Amino acid sequence: MSKIFEPFEAKGLTFKNRIVHVPTTMNMSDPQGYATRRIAAVYGSLARGGYAATIVGATCVRRDGLINERMLGLYDEDYVIEFRDTVSEIKNNDSLAGIQLFYGGLIPGLGTTIPLQPGKGWIPGTVAWGPSTKYVIGNPKSDVIPTEVYEDIVESYAQAARRAREAGFDFVSYHFCHGSLPHTNLSLLSNQGRTDKYADHFKMCEEIIERTQALCGKDYPIIPRLCVDENLQGGFDIEYFVEHYAPRLHALGIAVLDATFGSMLGAPSRRMDIHSTEFIGPSFYTPKVVNKDNIRKLRELLVARGVDMPLIGSANLITPDHLRTMVDEAGADFAGVCRLSLDDPGFPNKMLQGREDEIRKSTHTGASLLQGNIFGKGWAGSAQNPVFGREDEYRIIPTNRPKKVVIVGGGSGGMEYALTAKEIGHDVVVLEKGPALGGAMDWAGNYPHLPNMEMLRYQPEYHRVMMKKWGVDVRLNTEATKAGILAEKPDVVVIATGAEPILPAIDGFAEARKAGFAATIDQVLDRHAPAKVGKSVIVWGAGEGAELAANLKRGGHDVRLLDANPAYAPANYIGSRMYAIMGLLAVSGVTIEHGYTLTALDDGTAVFTKADGTTEKLRADTVVVCQGRKASNRLAKELRDSRLTVHVVGDARKPRSYANAIHEAAYLSRQI
Repeated sequence: MSKIFEPFEAKGLTFKNRIVHVPTTMNMSDPQGYATRRIAAVYGSLARGGYAATIVGATCVRRDGLINERMLGLYDEDYVIEFRDTVSEIKNNDSLAGIQLFYGGLIPGLGTTIPLQPGKGWIPGTVAWGPSTKYVIGNPKSDVIPTEVYEDIVESYAQAARRAREAGFDFVSYHFCHGSLPHTNLSLLSNQGRTDKYADHFKMCEEIIERTQALCGKDYPIIPRLCVDENLQGGFDIEYFVEHYAPRLHALGIAVLDATFGSMLGAPSRRMDIHSTEFIGPSFYTPKVVNKDNIRKLRELLVARGVDMPLIGSANLITPDHLRTMVDEAGADFAGVCRLSLDDPGFPNKMLQGREDEIRKSTHTGASLLQGNIFGKGWAGSAQNPVFGREDEYRIIPTNRPKKVVIVGGGSGGMEYALTAKEIGHDVVVLEKGPALGGAMDWAGNYPHLPNMEMLRYQPEYHRVMMKKWGVDVRLNTEATKAGILAEKPDVVVIATGAEPILPAIDGFAEARKAGFAATIDQVLDRHAPAKVGKSVIVWGAGEGAELAANLKRGGHDVRLLDANPAYAPANYIGSRMYAIMGLLAVSGVTIEHGYTLTALDDGTAVFTKADGTTEKLRADTVVVCQGRKASNRLAKELRDSRLTVHVVGDARKPRSYANAIHEAAYLSRQI
């Protein structure tokens, strides 16, 4: 029996279960750093979802330490009242309210799109400095912090904690990790050469906690988020932490340790299989519950040393089973969740109520294609959950004037539109020409030899479950026509027909497809009737076909990955995954060969024109064409003169990511 829903007591705090929303930078303050109604609604939705504790993300203690232009602040007394709405939202929903306090140090300047002045961040008034300039993170020309500024920052942390308590927060967290100033002070790499008191690596953290206790009382709970292992060559490890930092931390009387691992400092990773930063922000291919062994080892060493300290374990907890693994197997007292929180804030309650099939499990991709990265002038969001960050304006308001809605296409956009319209109260019909709902996402994750690709299937699986539970009228194997649509007498028609492959106009292509010598990527990955692939394969088009090439190579095929472009240009839905894909190709032993344009196919031979104008004939069993996709919106054009309201969503409008389809559908369905 899992302990995940057992209560827990720590330093006067009563946690109703073992699920904690760990601090997540939302980048949703106003320009001055004040808490907004959007912030309150976001954290209210998390608390309402059933978390034992909801911790407000990084809140800056001095304005010059900002790393995001919409980062929360607690700079002076004027900021206290603005947090009361957020605190009330959290507490009214029966969750403990915490807040994480932060100062950038070396991080300002990270993600810049403009040239940086020495010692400055990209946000006006911010500075990039640390205990030394031995290692940097944001600005390569960072400065060194004087002793008196260190002391002022310590005081700023403590005063911000006092304000947090006045605002009503049950406890305070500190960002002692991931490259912030306190972490770089802890670091054996970045804190080198100092001769003042801060040459003691733990001194800054210690002073912050002690000064906080002087202002707030020693009974005020503190839950610092602290790096336990830098996972860098020359950096401290778990053994060092337990010997040198844990006893001092425990002696200060903290309530819980939010244990994190990894560093943003630019030193070589200690492990070759997992980069140090993957323990902080896991990439798409990072192993799930990546810190399982780290937490287990930390617990064992703490027990051996006689240090009794409750632990939060986090990073890459994507499914309910991952949370149970962290608590029941790794030995953490709490499972700390971030990404899954954004995709489905209500997942703790769904777990408790036996509705795990209704959880929008994270696909680990897509959000940055919409709102932008939080380090790049964007705010936190979810590819799958369009309501996150829009909780107030996207509330479902039942209609008293139901309309007939016909949706053509049962992919991401079509299903999201159908579910929202149905929940509002409209009469919805979905016409899907294929044998199953899911659209492109039904085959997008069908890579059996690549890690974590099953995550892409989570999105259509969720939609299919909810379509059934809501009783949406779905008609599979139905080819929609203008006459058939009009026969339904709709008020609104939604064209969610997705995109179709771009096919080369070359000699022999049609015949090669008919003979099974050539196929498109979606035919190869089709979940119901996949095209057969021979031993020797040419994948033409790295932008869309890189992962397919790696998957086939790992599956025992002989693969050549050819591309017409002079450099790797990933498909627009790839986003930040491109770097992970490049690493995957290298590990799989696949090289992109650039400058190859397919010009003909004939009897097992593919003819390519190379960038230098020469021709090369290549033999293969199968040629897979991956040349991107174009909108399939014929019906939208045919219905222009119908006087109906016609909405076009997703790839039918323009091929992009499934996230665009979901968010467009969520918006338009609320406009009926």
